[in-house]
Amino acid sequence: MADISWKTTYVVYAQPDEVFEALTDPGIIGAWGGGLSVLEPRIGGHFELFDGWVKGEVTHYQAGKELGYTWKPSEWDKKAKASSVHLKFMPHAAGTDVVLVHTGFPSQEEADKHANGWIDFVFDPLNDYFTLGKED
Repeated sequence: MADISWKTTYVVYAQPDEVFEALTDPGIIGAWGGGLSVLEPRIGGHFELFDGWVKGEVTHYQAGKELGYTWKPSEWDKKAKASSVHLKFMPHAAGTDVVLVHTGFPSQEEADKHANGWIDFVFDPLNDYFTLGKED
């Protein structure tokens, strides 16, 4: 069976260090994403988003440049393997190109749902946070 994956590049309207921080600092994650989160800033660290809806382990951590973790939502079958998320942060004229590669989905249906979910629940809210609601 082929590895089911999804890749995109999304422009976030802030500098790479700011975007990285917004995806790793639980307080900031709460501001744009709601709910409780955990991200231990080291390889092997514990990772959770959206009140524990997804859990995993940090696999890459290079501040401002690269972030990766395993990803397993609570509704996936217990026998399903965790998928893998890898994010790269690169300067862009408008802020940051976030290159996302999400691999290892248990089905194409899950890949399709997550493709929409990354936009609707992560990237669009991040841009709203940086352009509309960020308090300095």
